[in-house]
Amino acid sequence: MPSTSLVLIEKIQAMSDERMTFIVATQCAVVRGERFLVIVRAHGIKDAPGAMVFPGGKVEVEDGPAEVLETAVRREVLEETGISVTSDLEYVRSLFYALDDGSPVVDTLFLGMYLEGEPHIADTDEVAEAIWMTADEILAHDKTPDWNRPDVLLVEALRRRRTRLRPC
Repeated sequence: MPSTSLVLIEKIQAMSDERMTFIVATQCAVVRGERFLVIVRAHGIKDAPGAMVFPGGKVEVEDGPAEVLETAVRREVLEETGISVTSDLEYVRSLFYALDDGSPVVDTLFLGMYLEGEPHIADTDEVAEAIWMTADEILAHDKTPDWNRPDVLLVEALRRRRTRLRPC
């Protein structure tokens, strides 16, 4: 039986005879104390409307050339929520998936520490809410999609590890 990844690759390849390229996206689990910054995607948005997720978005050419993923994720968090993140981002994971229209996406997740700002929504067509929540609150929320739960568990484990390692 083929793995889930192989099935996904075959589906993506079958959609086009041309060589496919990935959309590159980033997300950031921004930590402030014991809480994470999450957004609720606007209901009119194309992909995952109404889902509670970490802020982020697509990498743009202007984000490069150096530290392109880190620059992109800091820009996206600031654009979506008005929150600034410190420069010491921690890489958490990368994966790929297909959007509803079949477009392949490489997605990276970072853990970032809150620097400054208060959550506000700049574009209500993209983001419905920006909220500080604990990992338990995110996991218990009915707007948290199943596919986001492993990421919440990962970043919570990293947050706890950072808290234990912090000098007194």
